[in-house]
Amino acid sequence: MKIKLPNHRDQHWRDTIKDLLHNANTGWIDLDCGEWSLTYTDLQDLMAEVEQSGRGLDSLISNVPDTVVSARAFGLEARLQRSAPICSGDLMHTEPPTKESSTQSTGVMFHQGTLRSGDYLHSDRSILVYGDVNPGATVTACGDILVWGRLRGVAHAGANGSTQARIIALQLRPLQLRIADAVARGPDDLPQPGLAEQASLRNGVIRIDPAEVLSLQPG
Repeated sequence: MKIKLPNHRDQHWRDTIKDLLHNANTGWIDLDCGEWSLTYTDLQDLMAEVEQSGRGLDSLISNVPDTVVSARAFGLEARLQRSAPICSGDLMHTEPPTKESSTQSTGVMFHQGTLRSGDYLHSDRSILVYGDVNPGATVTACGDILVWGRLRGVAHAGANGSTQARIIALQLRPLQLRIADAVARGPDDLPQPGLAEQASLRNGVIRIDPAEVLSLQPG
């Protein structure tokens, strides 16, 4: 059964989730999060409510990339609703995002497709890649970089000098990471299945931790 969280401008989801679950059929639920930007911690709380009601969460859809990445980091099946514009094709070049490649609410450039050796993708904002970034491919952004797939090429977030930028991927095993002016190699160990990871800058050093998406930097 599908349930939809209330409009984020009208009522907070925490105030309505118990009633929504009470009125839902028992069993597995498909959750439509709409425009809610949910963090990993928010999803932990939401999952606890679902489990306490005797139901299970089967899948999640959202209009917000932050929520989708948080859900995947939690191990949930999640997808971005196609009402948010997505650029198709094998490669986008260095032009700034247009109405067709970004949304005003998130300031994110979307790219759908695998980036292969020799490909170069750049945005003055944040970038969300639906696909892998293969060795020899490069992604640069003034904001954050999110890869819904394997990051095995080169990624440079905070290209304008932002030390708060992050690099997030379902498998974070790049040839090289850069955040602002800091440079690091990717980890050599195998990633844990179902666990997204993020690289961030702490005291001038790039470190890798389990991903928790709070909000995307506009750049």
